[in-house]
Amino acid sequence: MVTEQEVEEVGRTLVDPQQPLQARFRALFTLRGLGGPGAIAWIIRAFGDDSALLKHELAYCLGQMRDSRAIPVLLDVLRDTRQEPMVRHEAGEALGAIGNPEVLEVLKQYSADPVIEVAETCQLAVRRLEWLQQHSGEPAVAGPYLSVDPAPPAEERDVGRLREVLLDEGQPLFDRYPRLHVRPARRRLRGGCPCAAEGESGSGEGGGGHGQCPSVRLSGCSCDTEPA
Repeated sequence: MVTEQEVEEVGRTLVDPQQPLQARFRALFTLRGLGGPGAIAWIIRAFGDDSALLKHELAYCLGQMRDSRAIPVLLDVLRDTRQEPMVRHEAGEALGAIGNPEVLEVLKQYSADPVIEVAETCQLAVRRLEWLQQHSGEPAVAGPYLSVDPAPPAEERDVGRLREVLLDEGQPLFDRYPRLHVRPARRRLRGGCPCAAEGESGSGEGGGGHGQCPSVRLSGCSCDTEPA
C-alpha cells in the first residue's frame, strides 16, 4: 500500500516548475493511477502552473479518476475565462467523465459558451450525463484502454454508414464522436477530407495504439483550404 509520504514525493515533482515537463507528466499519471484524496489534492495544486498543456492533462486525469472530490476545481477552471480554451474544454470533458449529474445545469449553461471548443465539449458532456441517466450507468461494453470517453461506443459496424455519420456535420457531435474511435471508420476517413474531425482524429489514432498512426497524422489534411 502506498504511503502518504510516497504520494507527497510524487506530488512535489508534479508541482515543481524546475522539473522537466516529462518528469512532471510522469508524476501526474502516477498520481492518477494511485487515486485518493491525497493524489487529487496534489493535482489540484498544479493548476497554478503556466503550462496550458500541463493544465489540460491535469483536467483530463481528474476526469479519468472519476472522483467527485475533483468537481469543485473543475467547475472553477471551466468558469475561468482567463484559462486557455484547451484547458477549459478539458475541464468540461472531465466533468462529463466523472458522471455526477449535479453538474448538469452548469454544463448546459456553458454549452452556449462563445468559445466553440468549450461549448461543443460541454454539449457532449451534457449528452453523456443524460445518456448515463437513461441507461443506468456506464456502457456494458468497455474499451481495451481503461479510458472514459465523452460518448458511449458506437454499436454500428457498417463502415460506410460509420463514415457517413462521422463526416456529416449536420449530425449531433454526440453521434459522430463514437464513430471516430472505430478503427475501420478511421481508415476510411483517410480516403476523404479529415478536416471535419481533425482534432479528435489525432486522439482516435493515438488512442488506438496502432503503428500506422504516425504516417497518418504527419500526412495531415490534403484539402486546398483550411477548415473553418
